[in-house]
Amino acid sequence: MAAALSAGDAQAAPALRAIAEQRIGAASPPPTARGRRGPARALVARVEALLAETMPGQDLDLIYVQLSDAVFHAHYRVVSNPFLWFIQHKMYAPPYGPNIDRTLIDAWRNGYRVANERLAEAAVEAARGMHRPVFLIQDYHLYLAARTIRAQRPDATLLHFNHIPWPSTSDWQLLPQSMRREICEGLLANDIVGLQTDRYASNFLDSVGSFVRDARIDPEGRSVRWRDRRIRVRTYPISVDPEGLLKFARSIEVQQRVDRIKERLARVDNPVLIVRADRIEPSKNTLRGYLAFEALLEEQPELRQRVRFLAIQAPTRTEIPEYAAYGKAVREVVARVNGLAEPDDQPIWISDGSDYAMAIAALRLADVVLVNPLIDGMNLVAKEAVLVGERDPVLILSETAGAAEQLAADSLSVAPGDLVGTAEQLDRALRMSKEERRARLRRLRAAVRDQDLDWWLRRQLRDLAAVRRGEMPPSRRLRDTVRRVEADLPGS
Repeated sequence: MAAALSAGDAQAAPALRAIAEQRIGAASPPPTARGRRGPARALVARVEALLAETMPGQDLDLIYVQLSDAVFHAHYRVVSNPFLWFIQHKMYAPPYGPNIDRTLIDAWRNGYRVANERLAEAAVEAARGMHRPVFLIQDYHLYLAARTIRAQRPDATLLHFNHIPWPSTSDWQLLPQSMRREICEGLLANDIVGLQTDRYASNFLDSVGSFVRDARIDPEGRSVRWRDRRIRVRTYPISVDPEGLLKFARSIEVQQRVDRIKERLARVDNPVLIVRADRIEPSKNTLRGYLAFEALLEEQPELRQRVRFLAIQAPTRTEIPEYAAYGKAVREVVARVNGLAEPDDQPIWISDGSDYAMAIAALRLADVVLVNPLIDGMNLVAKEAVLVGERDPVLILSETAGAAEQLAADSLSVAPGDLVGTAEQLDRALRMSKEERRARLRRLRAAVRDQDLDWWLRRQLRDLAAVRRGEMPPSRRLRDTVRRVEADLPGS
């Protein structure tokens, strides 16, 4: 049996849940899959095909684990979000936070640990009677789960994939020694620790070397020796399903929204369109994107008529004070840029970010796509944009986005805090020749198509198969493009 253990909002979880819902006969997609229901349905078929190919005879079932309100609140709303999320996205101002107080320590001990143990125990129970089960654990909500599984099923093969950034050692040193060591040791209970990028893999190795004193690090081999076991540290940049995405992008649902945007553009003489699509939260760096656009308009006032900035955005985690304050700051800048102009004449147009079809429609029509996160594990909007864009869009990409390791060469790079540089890159994108735009986009598309979602999962399954045979997995760097998966993964 292959068990996928997830909690919270990991990027891959909606597809896994959608598959499981189908297998147990659910009447409708789960809430987390509904926002992207077009691609999710296509993704179900793709993942099922991969399961049949790489793990024949295996199944994937959905098991819900009921946590008490107190445990869930402490696990998710105190520790996972905002604490771990803020640490790993560099969202704290160190002179002011984080403050590791009694409330946080109690949430760690009686919420985060407890939730990890209960979810791990449920996964072990699901694998009862299975020979050498395989566990794929997802994301920062479950750093401690592997140690419970390892203790109860030493014959298991475990891979933990982390969807979000792994920051430098200095960021982790804001935490108490015991907490950061527990996180590292929890992950070292796996056979493979997977990160989104080479930079994050190197950071993880540095963290283990700094915080786990009895661990021996092999930086070149990307592995750790700890308690008579070898743990492999590998890079698996997540991606999209090109076939499913393009099918959805051509759907009636998306086309209706394309027509709506085109009608609005036509009312103002078809201006050039800059697009962003993300959540309104500090890590996405929305505020600086608007400030850079404001600076560009101040230098070139004529662009107020020639350009529209269409943002497909939704507020998120508004119960967290920092998020609420950030959303307010974003709205204030948008109001200042737009002034008292009529809606169509406003330079910035805001649309509902919960409407995924609208996001894809906007990306289809974009001339420029701005993706400028403070830091991201990957950022799939960048990859979606280059696949569905119909106007040879220029991708402006933060160099601290995980996607930059694959896409930086043919995008326009910006530092997330550089307002002047971002304004200059917006201007450069608006002036770029059709020939250069097309050439850049062709190479970006090739990269995303070659390293797609199948490739992401195949690399993990291939490495798990190697571990089960007692071999060293070959995946070490992004340049490794071997895609074959041994079919004997679940075998004895």
